Amino acid sequence: MPWNRNDSDPIEIKRRQLAEQERLLAERMSRLTEELQQSGQPAPIDPKSAEPPLWRMEDDATAIHRIPEPASARKGVLARQRQRDMILFFGCIGLLLIAVIIFCWLFYTHYAPSTAGSQ
Repeated sequence: MPWNRNDSDPIEIKRRQLAEQERLLAERMSRLTEELQQSGQPAPIDPKSAEPPLWRMEDDATAIHRIPEPASARKGVLARQRQRDMILFFGCIGLLLIAVIIFCWLFYTHYAPSTAGSQ
């Protein structure tokens, strides 16, 4: 009996891990700020902390417009296939030419009137 495969998207897994790390980091930052405020020291103001990370903003913008694309073959794969097709095509043309030459030679040698024995 085959085992169950985990077919989830590895990018989605990484995205979830980064979101979890971001959440944990935000909790840790808030705890440290609270500790600093309780000890009487002013909390450092970081203007970047209010903004989400850039990768999150990109994901939010593209998640709406993301359309699943069909799996497309790479150009290299198509180039090799085209090269194999050309080799096969010209190989078949060569074999056909050889077959026609052999057929003509057989026809000429067996069915053509011989000039040496007719005198």
